[in-house]
Amino acid sequence: MKVLVAPNSFKESLNSIEVAHYISCTLRKSLKKFEVIEKPLADGGTGTCRIITEALDGQLVDCTVTGPMKEKITATYGIASRQRVAIIELATAAGLSLIPKKKRNPLQATTIGVGELISDALAKHYHKIILSVGDSATIDCGVGALSVFGIRWLDRKGAEIELNCKGLLDLHSIDTTKIIQHINTAKITIASDVRNVLTGKKGALVYARQKGARPGDIPLIGKALKKFKKVILKQYNIDLDKIPGSGAAGGIGGAFVALLNAQVISGFGLVKELTYFEDAIRSCDIVITGEGRIDKQSFSGKTLGRILELARQFNKPVILICGHIKADVRSLRNFNVIAKFSLAKSSKALDKTIKKTPKLLKQTAVMISKTLKENF
Repeated sequence: MKVLVAPNSFKESLNSIEVAHYISCTLRKSLKKFEVIEKPLADGGTGTCRIITEALDGQLVDCTVTGPMKEKITATYGIASRQRVAIIELATAAGLSLIPKKKRNPLQATTIGVGELISDALAKHYHKIILSVGDSATIDCGVGALSVFGIRWLDRKGAEIELNCKGLLDLHSIDTTKIIQHINTAKITIASDVRNVLTGKKGALVYARQKGARPGDIPLIGKALKKFKKVILKQYNIDLDKIPGSGAAGGIGGAFVALLNAQVISGFGLVKELTYFEDAIRSCDIVITGEGRIDKQSFSGKTLGRILELARQFNKPVILICGHIKADVRSLRNFNVIAKFSLAKSSKALDKTIKKTPKLLKQTAVMISKTLKENF
């Protein structure tokens, strides 16, 4: 009996590698006659770097960079020598988890550290860059990251703006005359499953509140995004609202496409391919998956929905485990979910649950073991 443990990350708690480990270790102790296979997944957010780096038989390296609130931090990225590719995760340099909830402010947060990670990789002669952009704390349209390469963001008087969302309100023009040439030789792939464009009701503004934006900040952020779109359209004749994924990570996706000719691809698709996930799900008998919060958005192209679709395609039963499942989720009826477990009793209890996630995952895995023994 093969049990495939393939969770996504539990945001602001554990990455998918850690979640898979806690569940699998407990299952192996209880299910001696079962084969437990770990396949942690990601879609461009937390954990993507480690998963891809391991899949490419690469190694992790540390780098001191500028954090999202301009503090110095140590970030980690991956390098795969054989493929000469660097795997960079935006969240390690500009992620939500780096800022305490009470101090989050997307008007002030910057992606400078992301550019510094890319610069470090280029200095090591890694000119192929995979940049995963999920779980960001920023809405600066990548001006912080791109400033590292000599790109200057100017106001009407020719002075440089603040390298954050607030600064975008003053943006008038972009000066690339002093761009560092080796960035032009880089091939950058943006890994993201966010298909939002830059502006509008379904633009980057959708994620502003979860990044700490207050009600009064929303109009300013919307205005800043429109200003960036206008300047890009004027100078490069590129309408970012016609590029799916341009709103990823607060607009960094669109900026890298417009100025560095980057390509946006599915983060989950890339992970699925490199980890041979489809083969694993085809050969298993049951799938255990989940994420921190399951709601309607989980089924709109996100990792969990994609896993459930594959399980349905190969007629595999599924057990769900998550931080919290919203009571009104009816989409589960479309899939072969035989059991579901929630770590938190309610969404209000989720914050307290986060601190106990490892312990609760182990306890839940014990209950799953009983379910498997009784039914298989």
